[in-house]
Amino acid sequence: MPGERHPPSWLPWGLCWISLALLLAGTGLSIAFPQESDDGALLAVINVLGIALIPLVGALIAARMPTNPYGWLWCVGGLTFGVVAFSGGLGRAGAVPSWLAGTVAAAAFATGICTLVFVLLLFPTGRLPGRSWRWVARVAVLVTAVNLVVLPFAPIAASAASGEQSTEGGPWAVGGHAGDLLDQLFGRGIQAMFLLIVVAAGSVLVRFRRAGQIERQQLKWFLLGAALAAATTGLDVLGFVDGSPVWAYVDALTSPLLPAAIGIAVLRYRLYDIDRIVSRTVSYGLLTAALIGVYLLVVALLRPLLEPVTGSSTLAVAGSTLAVAAAFNPARRRLQATVDRRFDRARYDARRAVDAFAHRLRNQVDLDEVTGGLRETVVATVAPTRVAVWLRAPSRSGI
Repeated sequence: MPGERHPPSWLPWGLCWISLALLLAGTGLSIAFPQESDDGALLAVINVLGIALIPLVGALIAARMPTNPYGWLWCVGGLTFGVVAFSGGLGRAGAVPSWLAGTVAAAAFATGICTLVFVLLLFPTGRLPGRSWRWVARVAVLVTAVNLVVLPFAPIAASAASGEQSTEGGPWAVGGHAGDLLDQLFGRGIQAMFLLIVVAAGSVLVRFRRAGQIERQQLKWFLLGAALAAATTGLDVLGFVDGSPVWAYVDALTSPLLPAAIGIAVLRYRLYDIDRIVSRTVSYGLLTAALIGVYLLVVALLRPLLEPVTGSSTLAVAGSTLAVAAAFNPARRRLQATVDRRFDRARYDARRAVDAFAHRLRNQVDLDEVTGGLRETVVATVAPTRVAVWLRAPSRSGI
């Protein structure tokens, strides 16, 4: 709009480079000063590469839409990750007092949680779903403000929030019963923020019910990234993959899925491929689970039958592998067709229309009928605004 003031064009990328510099410096310090609980330098590098996508996506969105607050939220989120990483690295190196590193990391952590609430509330338009959701935004800001005010005076709150095992009390820490109350208040505030995250996630479902075509496609991208991230997090929380070194890398590789999906959705890059992506993700996930189940079942059935004869379970494992390999393609085709009917209906209907037209061509000889069928097929598959069929006039030679 004329006269509207825009933030300077360098600001989003400036915030991005600051966030990346803090992330890299913090990761370098963590590698240089390792602790027993660390998972290794390679995993730390993979984690920071995934987190780096947060400020990058924020800068892309903010640079393209500087008046929309949504991109700036991601810039702030990337900055909080950078501050947490850098302050933690300084604390390990002993460059600053442990209470200062813990307090700064905890303040950034609390701010990051508040940012996540707004990331969920404002996606994808940068506005609240409705007036009824204002209370969530106001409570999130209020609780975060209370946490930041309480934090310097709480004796061990910085240690708990920043993930450190212990830290010395800061110069403003309150002792005795009052200090315990402040620690509890900060802890309850963090718990309340996580509850607000769950409530804010419900706003995405409300938006989906009311959304138009484009916004619904954007929300599908968001839900896909969130579902994959939630699946790995759920397995972590339930303890199914405790101690698995491979799963730590899976976690690190799935962490950037949500910012990547949001970047695609907000910038509307290849937006309408989401139905096919969801269909393939669901079908291959179900296919993998089904084949693993078949493999385990066949091994369980063949092992007691073959071990008395062969003396080992090698033949049972080989037979199970061959059975799964033989079942892969038939199971994939049937499962894909079933999933497409639910998650990629447009592509499924288009394929059916093309197959029906191909079947008609085998027996149809009337040119007008063929032309009409071609028009119907094109309309059903491509949905153009206008359709015309051009027939070349026969040459004098009759060819």
